[in-house]
Amino acid sequence: MLKPFIAASALALTLSACSGNMQGMVRGTGEPVAFSYEQGMSSDSLTATIDQEVFVGKSVMRGSSTAIGNVGLSTLVASSYTGDFVAKLLGNRGSTLSCELQYADSSGLTTAGGVGVCQHSDGRLIDIIW
Repeated sequence: MLKPFIAASALALTLSACSGNMQGMVRGTGEPVAFSYEQGMSSDSLTATIDQEVFVGKSVMRGSSTAIGNVGLSTLVASSYTGDFVAKLLGNRGSTLSCELQYADSSGLTTAGGVGVCQHSDGRLIDIIW
């Protein structure tokens, strides 16, 4: 019983310690936007800075499904992931970013990279790669 608990705890610590940077660019102007992330168990924490306004928020998975079935005396659980995430970041000056992200790893491992687009509350679009 202790071994599964230790393994799960180690996995949680490993995932929570993963962080990195994303490259963003305002569409049309080419203005660079620095994003960073910290991998979490059920969501990722994201930060960005645009025009000296700091944005902080979360990304969460969208489009996953789980199926449960019985085969004889066994219960089978199957999960399906799309790698499709949405994020909302709130700025410290009242602006917001709404993002749609496609993770390269369909299970949501952020460190595998991905692509996305965020829309600033003023209408600007920011393309992202990582």
